[in-house]
Amino acid sequence: MSQAPPTPPPMSAIELRDEARDSTTSSQATASNSPGSVAVPLQSPAAQDIYQQVFPQLSDLAEERNFIGIINIAELHDLNGSHDKSHTRLLLIAPLVLAYMVLDDLTPAHHALARLPENVSLHPLSHALAALLASVSERQYENTYARAQELFRMSQQSDFPDPRLGNTLALMVNDFVDEFRRRTFALVSRAFACLQVIEAQRLLGLGQKEVLSIANDNRWLYDSANDVLRPANNFLPGLVASKPGPPSSRMTFDLVANSVAASEV
Repeated sequence: MSQAPPTPPPMSAIELRDEARDSTTSSQATASNSPGSVAVPLQSPAAQDIYQQVFPQLSDLAEERNFIGIINIAELHDLNGSHDKSHTRLLLIAPLVLAYMVLDDLTPAHHALARLPENVSLHPLSHALAALLASVSERQYENTYARAQELFRMSQQSDFPDPRLGNTLALMVNDFVDEFRRRTFALVSRAFACLQVIEAQRLLGLGQKEVLSIANDNRWLYDSANDVLRPANNFLPGLVASKPGPPSSRMTFDLVANSVAASEV
């Protein structure tokens, strides 16, 4: 009995591609039918988990400065997400934490980071968020501005995992710094009858020129001889001296800040 001539090996690119495809299909079928094997469902490269699906909404809300909307959507889907150990969870957690910080609601921001699994909490972005939140909570004003800048720079690096997330974080970090500085300025206005310029620079994270410009816009008086600022409206004159003294320490400011906070309860 004569035998058919052997099939020549594939030579063209199309033939090579078809052979590789046929070989892969045959191997998968064999593996799925092997005793004790576990069939693993194949996921399309275009498939996205819930965090990736929801993130565009959060990004749009960030552009609208709708921080309540970010919190509501992120909390809902984070608490109900099924891939809680995926690093894509940071697509929700990072905007959520920053939204809470913009609104000066620090306790739920801490809770959001605390519920991350260990593998996600060790991510550099998680560390950067936790460091910034710690500085704000501890009223480390200079560190707050420095760590906000670090987070901003991280989000703009060329190797940042998700460019759109990077742009969203940069936008929200700027919003946070603006709000943090505004609240600090308002507190200083209420807490001090006078404040040396160098201390105002530390508390506001700005240079002398910027501090004097803001002070002038808010009708503060500048005593150039003593390099002292005097707020136009002082609501708590009994808490501080009415004459210029040495630069206020952070401990002094924290004492006054606590007094202001207690008066607002």
